[in-house]
Amino acid sequence: MGKFYESIPPELVPWMLKQEMFWVATAPLSPEAHVNVSPKGVRDSFHYISPTRVWYQDLSGSGVETISHLRENGRITLMFSAFEGPPRIVRLFGTGTVHEFGTREYEELIPPEERRPGSRAAIVIDVHKVGSSCGYAVPYYEFRGHRQALLDFFVSRERADQKDEAAHADKGLKAYWDENNARSIDGIPGLQVAAKAPGVPTCTDIMKRAGASADGSIPATATANGSAVSVKTGQSVGRRRVEELAVAFALGVAVAAVYVRLVGSV
Repeated sequence: MGKFYESIPPELVPWMLKQEMFWVATAPLSPEAHVNVSPKGVRDSFHYISPTRVWYQDLSGSGVETISHLRENGRITLMFSAFEGPPRIVRLFGTGTVHEFGTREYEELIPPEERRPGSRAAIVIDVHKVGSSCGYAVPYYEFRGHRQALLDFFVSRERADQKDEAAHADKGLKAYWDENNARSIDGIPGLQVAAKAPGVPTCTDIMKRAGASADGSIPATATANGSAVSVKTGQSVGRRRVEELAVAFALGVAVAAVYVRLVGSV
């Protein structure tokens, strides 16, 4: 049965922070324009401030729909779903504010040691309604790990900017913002400050702590903030399971051999 609250119930906070992904939905005012839904899946992107305020670190992508829609009308909904344990869906309805890279608010929320590669904004949501529903139709899924491709891609972009501080590097992150994040697909203005901000985006300290290689790639066993991942990437998990099955098979053969000897000696 669905329930609604005026603020985030305390008992839901640990569950939301535990989720490995969530969804963000926004829409422009024009009925002819496009509604947007974006999945967010980098660990520790979502942050809780109070029962009526949350925020998340927004990473760069090929589009800028969420930021553009928020600049136009501010409406936003975040949705969390349970893929293990008891079924549950939680929606946070609110008004979003964009704090771009290069602004004081961004730097206060995201210090350099916590910034992810490609991070372009902090999205702060003032929550005015919370909806909790059953989620009975949501299937079970096993979490196997976060993809590193996005982080790896933007590490190389940021390094290009670091080599060309005087102007936008052709392959740098600021050039990427200019090309892909200036307007939404409906022409609504997107990033306005980040590409022109003084200084260059950098995650050097994060990459060093994560054990990044010379080309900026991140080991599968490390996160962008340098902490060990308790659940490895899908490839590593698959390899580990094969090894576990091989060990189990060998033990089974050994036990069967002992059993045959015991039965033969009776």
